[in-house]
Amino acid sequence: MTNFLTAYLVEVERRTIRIVTIDPGNILAEIRRHIGCELIDMVRIDRNHCIVVDDNGLTDELSCFTELKDYGSPLAGNLLIIGTDAAGETISPTHPIEDIAAMLMIRYPVLSPEFEMLRGPTIFGSRVSRLSVKLLGVVPTVLTEERAH
Repeated sequence: MTNFLTAYLVEVERRTIRIVTIDPGNILAEIRRHIGCELIDMVRIDRNHCIVVDDNGLTDELSCFTELKDYGSPLAGNLLIIGTDAAGETISPTHPIEDIAAMLMIRYPVLSPEFEMLRGPTIFGSRVSRLSVKLLGVVPTVLTEERAH
């Protein structure tokens, strides 16, 4: 019988983070399946945790991205947080999912219309004169088992 590992999956479009299971006998395929890409890269959070990211994620058009506290570059696509042991092997994360979620900020653009008033002898009203873009951010919502589906 295989002892499954756990990991934390950040689904950026849904702005959520949840616990997923990984078959240790097929780790690379499981990671690729969860984040939805072929080429992966690792970003170290601390000595015992890494974020697995799409290595080409920043080359695509982005509807949102994730910032990791104290890390200078945005992370694109879904993210998988794994634990690592002293030998560098993949293990289940040791930090609670809430602590990991608090380190992340999912950023997404929102269009805000700006209006101008129309006044004239036969016209009265307003119209959109321009759109500005705001970049909003949220910490991913932690989904429990029953809310994950």
